[in-house]
Amino acid sequence: MSNFEEKPFAGKNLWAVILGGSSGFGLAAAKRLARSGLNIFIAHKDKEGVVETSLKPHFDEIRSRGVRLVTQNVNLFDEDERGLVFESIAKEAGPQGVHLFMHSVAAGACKLILEDKTPDFKGAALKGLAESLSKRNVAVSSAVLSEAVNEAFHEKKCDALYALADSRIPYRDDLLSEEDFSRTIWMMGYDYLLWGRELSKEGLLAKEARLIAMTSEGNEIAWKGYAAVSAAKCSLEASCRALAVELAPYGARSLVIQAGITDTPAGNAIPNFDLMKAQARMRNPYHRLTTPEDVAETIFQICLPGFSWVNGEVLRIDGGEAISGL
Repeated sequence: MSNFEEKPFAGKNLWAVILGGSSGFGLAAAKRLARSGLNIFIAHKDKEGVVETSLKPHFDEIRSRGVRLVTQNVNLFDEDERGLVFESIAKEAGPQGVHLFMHSVAAGACKLILEDKTPDFKGAALKGLAESLSKRNVAVSSAVLSEAVNEAFHEKKCDALYALADSRIPYRDDLLSEEDFSRTIWMMGYDYLLWGRELSKEGLLAKEARLIAMTSEGNEIAWKGYAAVSAAKCSLEASCRALAVELAPYGARSLVIQAGITDTPAGNAIPNFDLMKAQARMRNPYHRLTTPEDVAETIFQICLPGFSWVNGEVLRIDGGEAISGL
């Protein structure tokens, strides 16, 4: 294998700028792109103790690829800290130095709009099962059945029981507020457009730069407790299309990736996500979850010269999960 095939960006002094690059999709992309020869700039928000313990080995791995890594632990909701990040990008990457900009910030409020009044389907099913067993001289209560189902589901990984199991990721006690909604829309919706515009205006985007953001199946499906994030994802996709059209004369491409259900810290903040993961494993044609590495490999391919005629699209990276029924 040639050095170009292994490191197509080696020696070109190009950068991948990743907002939200300390875990999940962002970190996996940073690692993969470092292997390709891109320098890496990561903005993230984590406790200092986490940076020194959990994140340091990952950052060391990126540096071991022979590329430069710049990290900034900042609050991207704060205008002053956002400004410092932008100044640092300009200083490190320089004019036309950003080949990839990736927005992977998970800062949404996953809360119900109203008090949950869903009928107790699980309770009714377990009661019916207990009654059916009683007719066969098996005396067991609904409560005991519930305990057995939860043990089999959570401890023995019996995914098929997801419809009867209780989630270990419950809904928040407080309901979605206007502030929750507006902050989620801003950070996970049109913040991508703002960064893309400023990077272009300041001449920091490379000649054929790629801009990428992350959406989910919740952009069309109403998951309870996901209303604000779902609205943000729709705004994000509209921002992607707008950037795709208006950045085209400058040579850049704008894309959104819709990953399948993936076991990430951000995903595990969604109510009922443990049940969703089980259902996804059953529904996916390959009967596994999407991994951050699956997505990172696609992002690498998007960065290559041959991936130049795709623009303004939502790309599903899920092994066929979204189009598959149970």
